Amino acid sequence: MKEILIGNRSMGLDRDIFISAEVGTTCNGDVETSKRLIDAALEAGLDAVKFQVLDPEDKFSDKTIPYTYRRFNGEEVTENMVEMLRQYVMTPEEWREVKRYADEKGVLMFATPDHVKAIELMEDLQMPAYKVATWDVTFVPMLREIAKLRKPTILDFGASNLNEITKVLEIFQKEGNDQLILVHCYHTSNPAEMNLRTIEFFREHFGYLSGFSASDENNEVDYLALAYQPVYLEKRMTLNRADPGHHHSRALEPKEMASYVKTVRELASARGEHAVKPSQKDLEEKQKHFRRIVASKDMRAGEILIEDAIACRRPFQGGIDALQYPSVIGRKLKKDIKENEPITWDII
Repeated sequence: MKEILIGNRSMGLDRDIFISAEVGTTCNGDVETSKRLIDAALEAGLDAVKFQVLDPEDKFSDKTIPYTYRRFNGEEVTENMVEMLRQYVMTPEEWREVKRYADEKGVLMFATPDHVKAIELMEDLQMPAYKVATWDVTFVPMLREIAKLRKPTILDFGASNLNEITKVLEIFQKEGNDQLILVHCYHTSNPAEMNLRTIEFFREHFGYLSGFSASDENNEVDYLALAYQPVYLEKRMTLNRADPGHHHSRALEPKEMASYVKTVRELASARGEHAVKPSQKDLEEKQKHFRRIVASKDMRAGEILIEDAIACRRPFQGGIDALQYPSVIGRKLKKDIKENEPITWDII
């Protein structure tokens, strides 16, 4: 399966998992907050920060649509969606300042566009990859322009059916872009509907690398998702979960993110290889706790080894493996041995 390079970081099934911080809304559309989040990403050991290049004026035909979300204190807030998204819009010069800062810090930065003109800006900023949000994977004009670039593209498919996904992939195939990572996400609180095995299904059915985008600040499902070998993992980060505004309450704070990254990397390494491979410690302990074949009583040379004459006892080291028990029965001793003395192939 094809490895994908984003910046200087390679993604593949035999590589460390690529972990990206989603900060598109938690940056508050503010340059200084964005810089602090970049610092936090570097400190936490993240591979990248992902922003959103938005234009709510272009996105909606009905600009009266309300949006309801819950803040950290449990308060339910309803806002006009267009007005809410306007606060996350930054000017091209502000984007350049944020990108320069990320480059200076050595932090990979890319973004999710939601309008076609955003692509020109992202190319001007030399962003190394694109992310397409769940709600924009049917936006064919934008998909075509992204596909033509043949850059790594991460596609969220949380709400798409199999036929829709196939049609999206055909757009990229037509443009010769196979730099794709298919991401599973969900927008439900019901575990029975989360269907994490989609991660492996994407890989097996479509032949592309796959990933997982976390829903909220809780980590348990993310850790479970690692068993299905995502190469890409996305998690929201905020400077303060109690901040007002969209998504802060569903994000991790910097110290939490650092702990999360550490745990993800440890758990991902625990998957190991598609093989039987006891640990070095297990192999050492095996010498103490597996059984060997020993004499169950004093015996003389020439005696035949019958079941009453031998036993399987610890330690394993220095004797015939207890698994060879059937092969030892009926053999003749070449020398005298004492009870509990190990029986070795050279004395029978």
